[in-house]
Amino acid sequence: MTPRPRSAWLWAALALAASGANAAPAAPEASIRWVSVSLLGGTAQPVSGLADYQWDVRPHAGWGAQALVGRGGWSVGPRLWRSGTTQALGLPGTPDPHVSTTSLELVTRARLARWRSVECVALASGGRLAIRYQPDRLTLDTGAGPVEVSLGAVNSWIAGAGLALRAPVADGWTVGMEAERRVFALDTAHRSGTAVTYGRETFGDWQMRFELGRAWGW
Repeated sequence: MTPRPRSAWLWAALALAASGANAAPAAPEASIRWVSVSLLGGTAQPVSGLADYQWDVRPHAGWGAQALVGRGGWSVGPRLWRSGTTQALGLPGTPDPHVSTTSLELVTRARLARWRSVECVALASGGRLAIRYQPDRLTLDTGAGPVEVSLGAVNSWIAGAGLALRAPVADGWTVGMEAERRVFALDTAHRSGTAVTYGRETFGDWQMRFELGRAWGW
């Protein structure tokens, strides 16, 4: 079963914002155009399926940035997001490599509801994911002499969807929080009896982000 984020309070807040749609005042004019730049920070949690390949699937820190251009309640723009975990090898004397994940995605947002100054926003994203190992070369002691193993970089398409809350604070500054579920596919190999089975499986992660942004109208 795909794990859900541990921060259940965030989903409650998102649901509360959405339920306030009927009480929302009129939205700003659709002709208002704006651009924003934001810093992002939060956590990422790989799905449990990656634990079968010895990934640490506990929540871990992530950070990034994004730039959006919008009109009324719609916006679009690029997002850079980085996080990382470890992959256990279980080999004595061999360090477990750090797995860094970096994604560059195009994000589209649409306002669902507004209650006072707080907006509930739906988001969709798509782009490329890069997975890198550090160290990317390991020396294994097989008993018959050292063997060097190379951990190659992995690239994959990635897509996601989620909900966000945004609110202005002062002088064009905004704060927000969002929850997003992303999916990607990886080539896999695992032992089945005496044979090695190769395939391609779909994995993913949960993202919990906080946003600090600055917006300008134009």
